[in-house]
Amino acid sequence: MSKMKALKRFLTVLMAAVLLMSACAPAALASFQAKINSSTKVYSVPSTSGRSVRVPKGLTVTVSGASGSWARVSYKGVTAYIPVSYLNLVNRLTAYTAKSTPVYKQASSSSSRMGTLSIGTAVYVVGKSGSYYRIQNSSGSVTGYVNSSYLTSKAKITAAYNAYKNSQKDKEDASENESSTGSTTSGETDSSGDGSTSSSLLSLLKSLYGKPYAESANPPSSFNCSVLVNYVMGKFGIPMKGTAAAQANDSRYTKITSLSDLKVGDILCFDTDEDGNCDHTAIYIGGNKFVEASQNAGKVHENDLDSWYKAHFKWARRP
Repeated sequence: MSKMKALKRFLTVLMAAVLLMSACAPAALASFQAKINSSTKVYSVPSTSGRSVRVPKGLTVTVSGASGSWARVSYKGVTAYIPVSYLNLVNRLTAYTAKSTPVYKQASSSSSRMGTLSIGTAVYVVGKSGSYYRIQNSSGSVTGYVNSSYLTSKAKITAAYNAYKNSQKDKEDASENESSTGSTTSGETDSSGDGSTSSSLLSLLKSLYGKPYAESANPPSSFNCSVLVNYVMGKFGIPMKGTAAAQANDSRYTKITSLSDLKVGDILCFDTDEDGNCDHTAIYIGGNKFVEASQNAGKVHENDLDSWYKAHFKWARRP
């Protein structure tokens, strides 16, 4: 097997290279840096029957090829072999969740669950163990495992989101045409411009009423404010960021500063502790009402934009 073929095979095993590194030129795949993630042994051949020497956790090596599930690595001119599962990429690869994604402490669904990521959440892939990717959060302080089938590229998430936005635009245009012909009914109108989507949104939210609040949320069993927004928007293919502050400052979505301009589905952003930063998000459902995962109420419920919330409203984001 040629060096390039061996390297491509290794990258497929380690990182699903076709999915996550398709934009890289072949020359960029000649070698890369990885760190040993646990104190272990390296071997003279790709087998535990070979001569071995123990190496410390954190040692940085150069990966130059593969043989089966073994990586060929070098350190200060010495070449050896190590199982792929003991390597973490130095330069992490960014991937995105293709659907609601459970994260486990170990590379198994029988392991304890650390939480669930909503669709479109960015994760940082550092390694692979069997059919699971080893991922980290942005700071690298948390490491967990997700099934490889749950991850996709940014291009696919963007394409899905753009397709959703285009379908929304078509429906809005159709609604405007219908309105211009005088075919609208009397009474309160659906301010979202898409009755079917608004109906689905409201139905989904109502199905979550009473779900308990939990700081370390595990949807759909429990929620905090930003996880509720993430979960609900994810059901409609809309990627959201992970925290209330990040959602509030997400410039991908139009900022709405006036309460009178709100539409069904807008993400309300509040500064509850009056420190100048948004720390609570909720979903507007029309009629001066919104749905939130409330720490004070201890559950997901419907609330009013009364004087207290009006005083703490900063702006909304329109996905």
